[in-house]
Amino acid sequence: MKITNTIRLLICFGLLFVVAGSLMAQDARTASRERRIPTEILFQAFTWDANVNGQKHVWYRHVQTKVEDLATTGVTHVWFPPPSRSVSAQGYMPGDYYDLGKGEALDHNRTLYGNEDELKQCLARFKQRGVTCLADIVINHRCGSHQDNGQWNVFHPPSGKAMWEKWAIVQGDTGGTGQPDSGSDFGAAPDIDHANPKVRADLVEWLKWLKGTVGFDGFRFDYVKGYGPQFVKEYLEKTSPEFAVGEYWTSLDYSNAYLLPIQNAHRQKLCDWIDGTAGSSLAFDFTTKGILQEALRNYEFWRLKDADGKAAGLLGWWPDRAVTFIDNHDTGSTQQHWPFPGDKVLAGYAYILTHPGVPTIFWDHFYGWGEQCHDTIQKLAQLRHSMRINRASKLEILVADQGRYVGRIDGRVTLSLGDRNWQPGPGWKERLFGPSFTVWVKEP
Repeated sequence: MKITNTIRLLICFGLLFVVAGSLMAQDARTASRERRIPTEILFQAFTWDANVNGQKHVWYRHVQTKVEDLATTGVTHVWFPPPSRSVSAQGYMPGDYYDLGKGEALDHNRTLYGNEDELKQCLARFKQRGVTCLADIVINHRCGSHQDNGQWNVFHPPSGKAMWEKWAIVQGDTGGTGQPDSGSDFGAAPDIDHANPKVRADLVEWLKWLKGTVGFDGFRFDYVKGYGPQFVKEYLEKTSPEFAVGEYWTSLDYSNAYLLPIQNAHRQKLCDWIDGTAGSSLAFDFTTKGILQEALRNYEFWRLKDADGKAAGLLGWWPDRAVTFIDNHDTGSTQQHWPFPGDKVLAGYAYILTHPGVPTIFWDHFYGWGEQCHDTIQKLAQLRHSMRINRASKLEILVADQGRYVGRIDGRVTLSLGDRNWQPGPGWKERLFGPSFTVWVKEP
């Protein structure tokens, strides 16, 4: 009997050690996974007008003065404007890809943002602080340098690079003789035929030059609904950027002016585009922007939770590929095409800076809306780092009703939007609060 009891005790202790060892291994794997996935914050380092007290052509100099502040905030990635010479000042109608601005005089020889040397200096400063720099890549369309039969479809820029003619334009666009368009027509300039091997080779060469010579680390692709995602996949495979994100902007589903409750079709389009790149690129989460601003505007926080209990945007389906944002140079700034409600901006940042995905801070909000807005966003960004929130963090939605939203992230951070009367209970400490939001952290 004594031998039997001893054996039983040994078996019990053995099982305890196995269970404890399994739990320890699981904790170690979780900790290791958290270490592998860094905290990322993207910063859009320009606004639509990009002037400094009314002075144009000096933007790169101005951005360089913000490097230390952005690094202190915890910004890990900076998105620069389109660098190339453009028919439109902002860079979204490019002509000569290799002309990044010249000269010291503050005139048209520069771009709106400055010259090539100043751009390189600015990129180098960010790199010294360990910040990844993204170039805004506009390759859906291109503005011609010369006409053929009265149409601007000849590309013979002064740089002598990417010398194309009408064969480089999609069929039926500005006299183009290339293949049919693989996406939506842009309208304002000839759409590039990405099916042409010469075009793709020249674009790859340019992207490599932007990385190797100019100093960029990654890319933000403009108007990607205009050409097939398979081409983005190829460009990324051949250039190996550290980070890539695409702007696939389509309208959400409305009934007249009413945003419909379910936006699955919209976020599915984002997923389909990402799939088309074989997951090599992230996408801006326009679904979350539209839902979030409507939820905050009308206190309709039920919008933020889907039928499966997940976040209702791309954030809920593919957080690892979602780049969230409040506004950019198109939706906000001086263009105001689809602006976030001004009095809800800080609550919006509280949401994206505490939730999964890669959040984006917009220049206008950080440097143009006053000290309080800057400091609140900065504290939220620093909290994200201190709590190790990352693109794959676990989100649990506790409440999502007409007047209140409560989300818990990684079991360590709780965000409440709307009604200030909600409390998380014992063991939680209030860390930040502002208009329509409160953030708590788990006490040690």
